[in-house]
This record gives sequence, C-alpha cells and structure tokens, in this order.
Amino acid sequence: MDKRIEEYLSYLESVRGLSERTLRVYADDLERYEAFLQGIDIDAAQAHEIRAFAGSLVMEGKASSSVNRALSTIRGYYRYRMRFGGLKSDPGREVENLTMTRPLPKFMFEDEMAQLIESIDGTGFMDARDRALFEVLYSTGCRASEITGMTLESIDFPRGLIRVLGKGSKERVVFLGKMASTAMANYLVLRSMRLSRLKAEDHGRAFINTKGSPLTVRGMEKIVEKRRAASNMRKVVSPHSFRHSFATGLVAAGADIRVVQEMLGHSSISTTQVYTHVDMEHLRKVYELAHPHGTKER
Repeated sequence: MDKRIEEYLSYLESVRGLSERTLRVYADDLERYEAFLQGIDIDAAQAHEIRAFAGSLVMEGKASSSVNRALSTIRGYYRYRMRFGGLKSDPGREVENLTMTRPLPKFMFEDEMAQLIESIDGTGFMDARDRALFEVLYSTGCRASEITGMTLESIDFPRGLIRVLGKGSKERVVFLGKMASTAMANYLVLRSMRLSRLKAEDHGRAFINTKGSPLTVRGMEKIVEKRRAASNMRKVVSPHSFRHSFATGLVAAGADIRVVQEMLGHSSISTTQVYTHVDMEHLRKVYELAHPHGTKER
C-alpha cells in the first residue's frame, strides 16, 4: 500500500477517531483504487480515472451504495492531500455519485417485536442474556457495535440511562426502559454466576458469550437469527432491525425528528429523515387495506 494512503488512514484513526471496522473498509477501497490505476501515481490521477474506477465496480456488479462509498473514500483521500499533502487540484470534486433509490429500513411492528422477545421463555444464562440483549437493543436504539462495547459502569440503573460510544468515538446518553432494566437486572445475576463458574476475570463488558468473553457483533447476529427462526418469524431481521424499529416507533408516535436524530446519534438530519418515509409507507399500507377505495383491484 502507498505510504500516502497509510498516512491518510492513520489520520482517520488518530484524528477522526474512526473504528477499526470502518478503517478496514476505507483501506480496501483505496487498495482497489490504487490497483486499478496500474502504476499511475495516485496523486496524479484525474477525474476520468476515478470515473473509470467507478465504472469497473459497476461492471463487477457492485451495488450503487458500495460504489458511492468507494467514491466517498477516494474524495476524502484527495481532500486530505489538498489540506496536508500539498496537492494542487482535487480530481474528486469533479466526480458525482451514482443516482440511487434509498431502500427503506426493515423494521418490526410492535406485535412482531413482542413475538420475538416473548418466544425466549427459558430461565438459563443464554435465555436471560438474549432477552436482555433484545430489550436493550429495542429500548435504546443502539447500533450493534455500541451494545457490544457497552460496559457495566456505563449503566445507570437508578436513572435509567446508559452512556454509549458511537461512531467517531462520540459519546451519547440513551434511555433504558423499565422492561429492559428488569431484563438486564435478571441477566446480570446469571452473568456473574457464569463468570464465577468459569473462574474468568470480569472484563467489564455488559454482554458476554458462553465462554465469558465479550459478545461480538457477529455473535449478536447469530443470536438474532437463531431466535428469529425459533419464533417462527418469516421476516428477515438483524440486530440493526431493532434500531430501525426503535426509530420508526418514535416517529410514528409523533416524536420530533431532531430528537430522534439525537437519540440515534446521527450526525446528519437527512439520515434520520428516512424514518418519516417508513412511517408514511406504513400508513399507506394501512390505508390500502382499510379504506373502501384504498386499492385499485376490486
């Protein structure tokens, strides 16, 4: 990898505070771009080379969102070089994103959420953990990575609050509802017993796997899929579906969009506004089913 790319990635890690996972994605995009240039100095590349690279990704069958992310990474690199590397012109400014229709987030209705959580009816460690995990995901609207990074000391049970570390290492406070608080209290008793039985040191992470290690995002994904299948839910859901359900529920209840933005930790209001479209789509479906003239087919 070119030294200048490595310096840019170091800048993103140390100054911008990007996560290891995000940095890997950026590195992959820039490595692919560098390989595509086939010997052309990256700082000497022109806009037409960037467009050609985007075209090659399209030809590979990459989704528009993936192509646009790669273009964003490249533009970020050239902005950095303009600011710190003495680059005279920015070829990325002349390249536009691919047009794309943003898919609506997949979420669960209240009865679907209840079906999923209530299907966990055991009393063992895994049942208590999974029930607490789902309740916290739904109560807080946190990202999966924020939940796996949550520590015991970040939870304020008396006030019903949790401090979480979001994207860009930004800390925010989320709310722990009554049902989530009760589920967490029950789980923490069994968590302590599990660590004691394993004679494992308590690392402080709230959610652990059966071996006592911190739960990973991949581990969480497997739990959600396992519980979804066991509940006979046909809808495909992921840990992020809880976040979408949280936000959609708030918007549907009339919450101010900027309040929802703050709760989700979105840096841009445009990211949050997609949930207003989700709610309108829900209303449309209700209308089509309930109104005498709601559907064209009679």
